[in-house]
Amino acid sequence: MELKHLRSFSTLGETLHFGRAAARLNIVQPALSGHIKHLEEEIGVQLVDRSRNHVFMTLAGQNFLTEARRILSILDEAQKSTKHISAGTVGSIRLGFVSSIIPMFGGTLFRHFAERYPFIQFDLMEMNSVRQVEAIAEHRLDIGFVRLPLQHLEVDICSIGKEQFFAVLPSHHPLAKRASLIASDLSSETLLMLERENAPGFHDALLSSFYQNGLVPLEIKYFHEFTTAIHLASLAGLGVAIVPANATYSAPSEIVRIPLDLGKTFSEIGMASHGKKPPLARNVCLLIERFVSEALPCGQGGKISLGT
Repeated sequence: MELKHLRSFSTLGETLHFGRAAARLNIVQPALSGHIKHLEEEIGVQLVDRSRNHVFMTLAGQNFLTEARRILSILDEAQKSTKHISAGTVGSIRLGFVSSIIPMFGGTLFRHFAERYPFIQFDLMEMNSVRQVEAIAEHRLDIGFVRLPLQHLEVDICSIGKEQFFAVLPSHHPLAKRASLIASDLSSETLLMLERENAPGFHDALLSSFYQNGLVPLEIKYFHEFTTAIHLASLAGLGVAIVPANATYSAPSEIVRIPLDLGKTFSEIGMASHGKKPPLARNVCLLIERFVSEALPCGQGGKISLGT
């Protein structure tokens, strides 16, 4: 059974006139009559009752018309969805992220996509930067939001923004009333930091910045999450947490968050994706980059400041 025969029969069912149906199909009337005849012979029943002045659908023809239209609708939808998938405008994206970027743009980003690109869905996976890059290289993840610097031969990583570092300490700490701090102010403090295995480049860049700015840490204690370091910093005598600005938005009320001047060193957020991206992932990366450049606030009150 040929698709063109189904379309001819469906059009005839709409017009109930061979001439008008042929004109709509842009074929000659004898060709249309041949299509209907082929269908009737293939099915083995009469579908159309022809008279000199009228065309009627038989009961069998009415039933087949309903089914033909359903089949044609399914095929049309399949064609549309396949084209959308090929064009990268519909589908599901496996998106990895480090939890500390959520206050930066997580909520607004997903609302933006839900409103403007409802046929793109996100399957969210929280994991550290190293695991994200590994998953992307192995095609288990499509896009990731990671802490920079970070490199992988098979993964494209670009900076989408940067944020200032903050020192988090108890409200009764001797430094708590300072409007800002420099690295050397923390020379006698125990520092609470994200452990290296979660984001090696981030850790090494931060430690290098300490030394460049005259800070040799008295002691460093490492933790898996920024939130752990922040909550422990609220307890007297345990240390000062050094974290990116946006990580402090989940901090308890009894702490103080103070901007830490580390010169040209900022915490950078990167977007990672495979070097060989399918159309959907490629389009989503471009849309995210556009969203970041247009929608994110710049460097005030601990918000993100766009990277260069």
